[in-house]
Parts: sequence; C-alpha cells; structure tokens
Amino acid sequence: MNGGALHVHQASVGELQTAASTVLAPLAVTAVTAVTAVTASDAEGHGRAFRADIDAAAVGRVAVARIRGSAHLVRRSTRAISSTDPELLKITLHGSSEPAAVDQGDTRTRAYRGDFVVLDMTRPYRMAVADGCDVMAVGISRTELGPHAMTVADRAARRLPADTGAQAVFSGFLRGLGTHLDELAGPAQAHVGDALVSLLIAAFTETAPGRTDTATELVDRIRVYALANISDPSLSVESVAAAHGISARQLHRLFGRSGTPFATWLRAERLGRVRRDLLDPAHDSRTTAAVAARWGIHDPRHLARGLRTHYGRTARELRLDR
Repeated sequence: MNGGALHVHQASVGELQTAASTVLAPLAVTAVTAVTAVTASDAEGHGRAFRADIDAAAVGRVAVARIRGSAHLVRRSTRAISSTDPELLKITLHGSSEPAAVDQGDTRTRAYRGDFVVLDMTRPYRMAVADGCDVMAVGISRTELGPHAMTVADRAARRLPADTGAQAVFSGFLRGLGTHLDELAGPAQAHVGDALVSLLIAAFTETAPGRTDTATELVDRIRVYALANISDPSLSVESVAAAHGISARQLHRLFGRSGTPFATWLRAERLGRVRRDLLDPAHDSRTTAAVAARWGIHDPRHLARGLRTHYGRTARELRLDR
C-alpha cells in the first residue's frame, strides 16, 4: 500500500477483492453461504446480499486493514504469486463470534475471537470467515522484522491466543488502531508504525524461559546497546564488539546470520530517525545538520547519499513534502 487511507462501506465481494489485493497482494475473495470448515464451499451465496466495510491505511511502512461483514473465503493461489511480489507476512486478529478456518501448507487451524494467525504471502493459503466477521489484518515486509522474520513466519496458520502478556498488549493496540486509522498523519503515523512493529515482534517472539537461542539473545542485546548509544558518532563494529566482550569478527558473524550486516542495520536505523525528525514540525527550528547530528551522522555527504538511496528524497524535499 503506497499511502493514504481507503474506506469502502457496503462493499460488494468484487470491491473487497480489489481492496484486499491493493492493500496486500493479489487475492481471490468469494462470498459463501456458510463457513463451517477450511474446505468451505466456494459457491456464491444466494438469497442474501453480500456486504463488507473496509478501512485500511499505511501506518509507517506497514499496511493495516479492518474488514467487517458477510461470510467469505480468501484465497492466495499459486497462480497469483509472482517473484516480483514483496515478501509479506499477513498477521490477522480475529474478533468474530464464530471461528475462522485457516489452511496453509499442511497446517489447518481454527481462529477464535481474540486469536492471532500468521499467513505467509509467498505461499498459497485459504482463510474462511463467517457472517459477522471482524478481522484486523497487518501486512508487513520480512525486512521490517529483521532477524525475527523467520520466527514469525514459522507460526504460519497456527493460532496464537492474545489473552496474556505481549500478545494481549499488541491485541489492544491493534484494536485501538483499527478505530482511528483515518486520524493518523505526518510524524504521528511514523511513530505509530514503529510502535506497531515493536509490539508485533514482542508478541510473536515471546519465548519461555530457558528456550532462547543464545546467539539471538546476544544480537538483541547488541541492538539495544547500539540504539541506546545511537547519537555517538564513534559507535562502530569495533567499539560495540569490545563493549560485549567479543571480537569484531564474531560480531560480523552474528549479524551475518540475520542477513543484515551491523553497519548496514545501524545506518538504516539512524537514517530512519533523521527522516522522522525532518517530517516532524516540532524540529523545524533545527537545521538539517543538527537533526542528523542528534542521531550520530555528522557527514553531510553521507546523509544526502543515504536519504536519497533509502527514501528517494533530499532532506529539503522531505520537509517540503510533508
């Protein structure tokens, strides 16, 4: 979803299919007379008008939608999947009184009110929802989840109850967001998007004591340390490695497992914060150099090159575009 908000009320099944495909990726949506199993009939309903209310928006770099209405079947077919599609994960939160039926690969499950379900958009799936459906859907790129992407994807088509811990916090946040999607703009949207990603990671990577991967735990500690010291221009592979009692080579190896080198990750984090401040009118009294220095970037050429590469905009253009 490129930006803006989408609101369609009393939508037909065709309009729902178009909206869902626009927000996420090509999907087939079919109205059904009843949904009692994953193998629910694909036939169009008869004698009863289909309706759906759709509210969707881009929240930071994440697509969020709320769908309420009649029973329907959503399918992501092999034919619809293209190598050019973004590698998205779809996280759904179910609020309907009747369970939804989900099928991906060899896994089938029923999602009850208050359950999360992950769907991998790079693979075929089916999800059938009953009349009176109320589903929140989040579309997020694997790159946004960094090293946690595989942990989240591994939960595909398995229900995750949202009644305790980080799952309950994320559920409450997402439901509140669903009622205020069209009220977010400018820097608020970016801040809420950051919070959404953080809560999603917390909800889907919460691990029982003693089951955490030691290497992953160390990478997480290093990330927290780096973010706490992000304004320090001397922050480097060497200084961070020394602070954690490991060699620079070990740090490179640890981050190599996540697919993103430490220096690349740190640069993206700094540029993201610079962009957020440039979009925020509260920082209008600061020069671009002062905004960049706040996040550890002191080379104007490095800043200009980074903003152009990551966002296709100069600092001046970002301030004018908001």
